[in-house]
Amino acid sequence: MTTPPVRPAAPGDADELLRLRVAVLDGARLTDAWRSTFRDDMRARLGTDPSLLAYVVPADEHTLASCALGIVYRGYLGPTHPTGLWGRIHTVATDPAHRRRGHARAVTTALIDALKAAGCGSIELRATEAGAPLYHALGFAPLDGYMALRPTPPGPRH
Repeated sequence: MTTPPVRPAAPGDADELLRLRVAVLDGARLTDAWRSTFRDDMRARLGTDPSLLAYVVPADEHTLASCALGIVYRGYLGPTHPTGLWGRIHTVATDPAHRRRGHARAVTTALIDALKAAGCGSIELRATEAGAPLYHALGFAPLDGYMALRPTPPGPRH
């Protein structure tokens, strides 16, 4: 299998990144405001914000086959974070018509390389059941004890 042509995402890819991102958010409540905020954020930051890294495989000149989006975060220095930087892969998505061709591996590998080049000493992600074999093959391992506190919607608390 030949390696798919991977390139950095550009502001003009925002609509397609939104389409692919929505496809992986099974069951999430997505409002028009969420969609426009995501798209506008991608248009504004891609290529100008060094903390937002994204790679794509084009399907043709207008659509994307696959994408991987990640963020560089600044924390504190420590043994596991010698640079104080760590990365998170937020989205890896491939259009169903283009799956099983190595696209997810290609964009994820490009993103990992970019996060490492940006100085990230650690990279994390949340794996779906379908994506876990790829991430294991790329060297990721489960880390027990991870928890999250998310904002709650306004309204009465019980």
